[in-house]
Amino acid sequence: MTVFVAGVHGAGKTFVTKPACQRLGLVHATASQLIKEERGQATWDGAKVVSDVEQNQAALISAAKRILESGATLVIDGHFVLRRAPRNHERLSVDVFRALDCSSVLLIHSPVLVLLERLQARQDMSWSEAELTEFSKAEDAHGAEVAKALGIPLKILDSPSAQEVEAWLERFSKSARAPR
Repeated sequence: MTVFVAGVHGAGKTFVTKPACQRLGLVHATASQLIKEERGQATWDGAKVVSDVEQNQAALISAAKRILESGATLVIDGHFVLRRAPRNHERLSVDVFRALDCSSVLLIHSPVLVLLERLQARQDMSWSEAELTEFSKAEDAHGAEVAKALGIPLKILDSPSAQEVEAWLERFSKSARAPR
């Protein structure tokens, strides 16, 4: 089973998800980490502009399938929408999330001004407040569309702590493994 944790760049996905997964014994990976390992290279730049979208998603699916074959619960943090260029955003196909065997979605929100500050601290000055707002709305809308199309739960947490994420992951993983 795969839990997909989404949110805008700088929302804190890895920051809150990785320690929660470590405590629960779940496998955590970022989508970019899995793609980079599978392809042997990064195909995006410091401004999060992505090239080779289709090949990246095929690499992500391949890497995830190898992890899932072990019977592990995989928690991937990534995006529903990618940045092709500033103010040019591309929604990923629902089929990507189906192939990842997503069983639930956790969408992490952070205030736009916090996102902007975090990105600038990473030396990424390419985002405007307006683009982050637009990207966040697209991520939310497409996340809801994917969850609905796959018939899986969607949970939204606003600026959660690692403990809040851990509690949600623990509740969800227990209910997902319960006999039906």
